[in-house]
Amino acid sequence: MGYQSEAVTHGGRSKSFTWQTTESAIQITNQNDLKHSYSYEETHRVLKYISESFGNDWFPLANNVEKMYLGTEIDGLGSFIYKLHGGDTLHAQGASYLGVVLEEIGILEWNGNRRGIRWRLIKWPLTDEELLELCISPN
Repeated sequence: MGYQSEAVTHGGRSKSFTWQTTESAIQITNQNDLKHSYSYEETHRVLKYISESFGNDWFPLANNVEKMYLGTEIDGLGSFIYKLHGGDTLHAQGASYLGVVLEEIGILEWNGNRRGIRWRLIKWPLTDEELLELCISPN
């Protein structure tokens, strides 16, 4: 069960990474062999937050380490992961990978900018089961 793929982050310092899905999570491994794991429950909570906060409007990556630590980062993908995980900066930094994964499985659309990276929801609402199905068998 699961799916595997290779991808590249957006931005001026784009980085290649691999990702795979398991029965319980999206597993991401970057080019330095650093691993990030996002459970489907956590991913669904993040998407629900984004839907409630931004609707179908563009939302930012928002994962600046210093700004998250100081509590001055704007609302967005990374800052919500940071809040959800009790200030885990490393986990929130994985937002740049998770956003691309959610793009690849058809949930998010990227604005195409290398600076000012933003996405918007193009497939929502999803039940937990629909999210799992998309992760295991992307379009």
